[in-house]
Amino acid sequence: MSLKHKVILIPGLGDRTRLLEWAVGHWRRYGLEPIVYAVGWRDEENAFRPKLKKLVALIDQIVKNGDKVSFVGTSAGGSAALNAFMQRKSKIYKVINVCGRLRVGPTTGFLSFDSKTKSSPAFAESVRLCERGIAQLSLPDRRKIMTMRAMFGDELVPPETAVIDGALNIQIPIGEHMLSIGAALTIFSKPLITYLVSRNKV
Repeated sequence: MSLKHKVILIPGLGDRTRLLEWAVGHWRRYGLEPIVYAVGWRDEENAFRPKLKKLVALIDQIVKNGDKVSFVGTSAGGSAALNAFMQRKSKIYKVINVCGRLRVGPTTGFLSFDSKTKSSPAFAESVRLCERGIAQLSLPDRRKIMTMRAMFGDELVPPETAVIDGALNIQIPIGEHMLSIGAALTIFSKPLITYLVSRNKV
């Protein structure tokens, strides 16, 4: 039996799993098996670390079965995907952040960290943890990471918080947060799919 390349997709604060499942169904044509996983950003468990522990357990289970595993995080799911990667760097093939805030960034104004994380303490914790982890990434680690951000503006995520030096950072030729995410997974998904199926270069 051939090994599978399983791609764990983590949605944003709304935990919209069905929408993601619909958007990425065509990925199977390229040998990818999407698994949409909601972390529960606004559930009664306000802390992020227990959620991260469950994600790491999922990684270990997939690898134990002999399959390849990658991550794609959309919006708030981007920091969760990166945090999972940092826990199991040797076991994860690729990780992609789609329009997700990976750093605290601005602390004042409309796009301030507090204003965009106030509805989810777990998300706030995830971003802070992610920012600390990024500083510790080696160059080979960074080459396993791709980020995608809106070319014409994102009303929720400051562009400087969505990229990582040394990673493959690309722009989606569209604007607005949700539209950009949807386009990155569907009509503009070629760069994402190509990156996932290509061989690692370290």
